[in-house]
Amino acid sequence: MWCELDCYLSVDVEHVTDTLGWWYEQRTVYPRLSRMACDYLSVPATSVDVERLFSHGRFLLSHVRSHLSPQSIRALLCLGAWSELNLIKSDDVLKVGAMPDIPGHEEAVLDNGWDDILLN
Repeated sequence: MWCELDCYLSVDVEHVTDTLGWWYEQRTVYPRLSRMACDYLSVPATSVDVERLFSHGRFLLSHVRSHLSPQSIRALLCLGAWSELNLIKSDDVLKVGAMPDIPGHEEAVLDNGWDDILLN
């Protein structure tokens, strides 16, 4: 990670109009930074988008799906946002959706702060 960050910080600044697209194109050069940037840049920044996100969440968290873990909900919301930006191929989603469930496999319970970014 540090090598990626050092390399990124040593490169001259470019003028970019599509930041999310630029990070997606750089995914082979900066794989970890690119994933992190795409995660953060796809988060809605305005109250209108937040309202839309809550609207999507209401559909996502129906009574049928109320047993989903916070990690699954976050993953589904990110997947939806990335799909709208054409960062994910529909065929790939369909292939994963068609895969059989692993018997007896339940989601791992993660400690609080599992998604915190640590710099040391």
